Amino acid sequence: MKRTQSVSVMTLGRLALVAGLALSGCRGDAAEGQPALSDTPSSAAPPAATGTSPERMAGTARNFLAALSPEQREAAVFAFDADAERTGWSNLPASIVTRSGVRLGDLTDEQRRRLHHLLRASTSSQGYQKVAGVIRLDEVLHEEASAAVESGEDRIPERLLESWTSANYWIAVFGQPGDPAWGWLVNGHHMAASFTVVDDRIAFTPLFLGAEPHEIERGLEAGWRVLANEGERGWRLLQALSAEQRAVAVLGGEIPFDVLAGPGRKGSLSEFSGIQASSLNEVQRTLMWELVEEFAGNADHAAADAQLEKIRADGLEALHFAWIGPTDDQMARYYYRVHGPSVLIEYIVEEGVGGNAANHVHSIMRDPGNDYGEDWLGKHYEEHHER
Repeated sequence: MKRTQSVSVMTLGRLALVAGLALSGCRGDAAEGQPALSDTPSSAAPPAATGTSPERMAGTARNFLAALSPEQREAAVFAFDADAERTGWSNLPASIVTRSGVRLGDLTDEQRRRLHHLLRASTSSQGYQKVAGVIRLDEVLHEEASAAVESGEDRIPERLLESWTSANYWIAVFGQPGDPAWGWLVNGHHMAASFTVVDDRIAFTPLFLGAEPHEIERGLEAGWRVLANEGERGWRLLQALSAEQRAVAVLGGEIPFDVLAGPGRKGSLSEFSGIQASSLNEVQRTLMWELVEEFAGNADHAAADAQLEKIRADGLEALHFAWIGPTDDQMARYYYRVHGPSVLIEYIVEEGVGGNAANHVHSIMRDPGNDYGEDWLGKHYEEHHER
């Protein structure tokens, strides 16, 4: 879809979208002929679910599914053991990788409101703002890339322009919400959030979040970042290291093309590298722990606290910090990771495809032993991913 608005009109459109997102989710391009529920005011929606974190998540998931048409539910609901779909996420555009589930752009406003209820029940306030913001940024990327094409640039294929839109996110539910084991996944370009409930425990990894632009550069939204602290916290830790410590933490070689443990590469980092936390002083260890908390804190508080306690139980000295890239230029491309028995965090500044070459970031958090709740379920999952 081509855009012909002036820059000022585009900026106003962005602001309107941000306001709409806060109230009812991304508008997208819902198809006509949806159930009459689409005209129901939000005040008529079922009351918010209460109880423990798993109970709230299950209640809001049931409310979301209840709002879908029979055809939509058939597309959205899978058996819990549908492993190919449950582990089949990607951060690539929709024109490259096909997703399973019901598409955000095909939902009505009321269905989107209920989806956002589910998102908020599954994440912390910071995690919700990041997830919703990543979806929103696809619309910004579409506008900026479309303007570039209209100005004569030919480096962006038409199929990518069509993929970059907030409408292209898919939601899938596995099992019946409230069962002893069930889960759900929301996946599209630059975001995959996987949640698995096993009895009273919630696994929230893998969680992939990316952003392009990393920082909006023009208009009334100039300076806005969705992933505001991930890069900053890694950079502060690097700068706190002594020259001798950097010699251990900074790895040789070229900056990777992407995060190394991305979709379909769950076990690609089996060895630790970089500087071990036992070699850090108290201030440096605090900076490392704040970085871990930034990523774990995207989940609902109960799930985040449980994951952080698991990492502590391994012993903080088991954590390793590694860096690849320049150490004196925060605007350059670089990569870092924090790796321990129960956590793998990766962050990378990517080559941009829609604008500034260093204004594009990817991040991921994994639990090497319990992604998708596999440890609790006593089952090893092989990730399925189309490239």
